[in-house]
Amino acid sequence: MHRSLLIIAITIFCFSCRKNNPVSGCVIPAIVPFQPYSDPVWHPDGQLLGFNHTPLTGIGVTGNAPCIWYSYLANPDSTGFYIMSRDGTGLKRITNYNVYDPAWSPDGNWLAFMEGAQIYKMRFTGNGFDTANIIQLTSDGSNFYPSWTANNDTLYYDSNVGTNGQGYYVWKMSSDSSGKVGFPNTGRQPFVGSNNLIYYSRGILGQPEIFSMNKDGSNQEQVTFNGQYGNRNTAKFWNGNLYYNDNGTLRVIKNNGQDVKLVFPSVTYDVSINGEIIYSKMDYSITTYNKQIGALWIMNADGSNNRQLTFNNF
Repeated sequence: MHRSLLIIAITIFCFSCRKNNPVSGCVIPAIVPFQPYSDPVWHPDGQLLGFNHTPLTGIGVTGNAPCIWYSYLANPDSTGFYIMSRDGTGLKRITNYNVYDPAWSPDGNWLAFMEGAQIYKMRFTGNGFDTANIIQLTSDGSNFYPSWTANNDTLYYDSNVGTNGQGYYVWKMSSDSSGKVGFPNTGRQPFVGSNNLIYYSRGILGQPEIFSMNKDGSNQEQVTFNGQYGNRNTAKFWNGNLYYNDNGTLRVIKNNGQDVKLVFPSVTYDVSINGEIIYSKMDYSITTYNKQIGALWIMNADGSNNRQLTFNNF
């Protein structure tokens, strides 16, 4: 397992998709800014949060007028997975590298996550994590998005094992990594809902929609029908409501069938046992700096009381 994630490039330069300015004649690379805060996850008690964080230190300017572009500067020495209380106090770094797709077990004892396209788990001690005894759960292929069942004994995830390189589908395994079973012709990003259905994203004519199925893979049903030009993903079911992202818009299908926009932009998010939503808000305009760039926000399940939780402090 890769233990030291050294950030060399803070922004991604996409030279195959350069932006041409017809007025100035500039050819400027398209830049995708990184997220200072990402992958938030609730502890099952709804009072503790985990997330990835790389502190911003400034904005870099490249080129000469009128051909100028910008990038975020960061402090890679402070990169890592952090925990803090839901009121923003008690910030504590756990690892010196990011962990992705984190999922806390319902009993609060384990955090499953992805790193290096494999799934691991580490024990939560009540005050922190036992990072010296991280357990690897997968070793073949590429594996992402672990999600626990309510009794803590099974993890659903997606994998390209068994696909002959033709995409991904949903798998499950016991929490000790035994008994791996795949469900062909399903999709990605599985989530175990509070109604014991498995929700996942599956492409329909190239446009991902949300589907559900039973834990044994039976009764696969399409849930969203938003059609063309969408990208429905990261579904989470809580208390009769189905949350999902659609091209950066966090939406909810209420138990009465109404599909409602909650907030834009939302990149990664999680819903607590109390119905509070924590989400990362990314601003892709990087010509100016503000304390809201890529920060974590928190709101009620219906989108009310939306407020900023973390800040950039340079």
